[in-house]
Amino acid sequence: MQIIKRDGQVAEFDPDKIYQAIIKAARTVYVIDEVWRQNLAQVTKKVVLDLEDAKVEKPTINMIQSLVENRLMDAGYINIAEHYISYRLQRDLERNGYGDSIIVHLRFEQTK
Repeated sequence: MQIIKRDGQVAEFDPDKIYQAIIKAARTVYVIDEVWRQNLAQVTKKVVLDLEDAKVEKPTINMIQSLVENRLMDAGYINIAEHYISYRLQRDLERNGYGDSIIVHLRFEQTK
């Protein structure tokens, strides 16, 4: 499968990049052990299945990131999702020249 990067270039899809991004976000809030690695690998697998089910010829990075966010929240990993989304938004700001003037930090609260 190929994906469309932010700059419009086409690249080969690499599920390990999803996994590494999730692990990076998780490390900001937890000490990651083998159980965490296995659980987060399952989130990655579900994202890959979501992509296959979507039957999009060349998904975009933004689409993939949205699927990751949804799967993290569905799995109950709200803190990891917060950090994953905050990092994504911060990087978007930096790419657009606002990284020095705006710092992103999200905090989700469940309502029931």
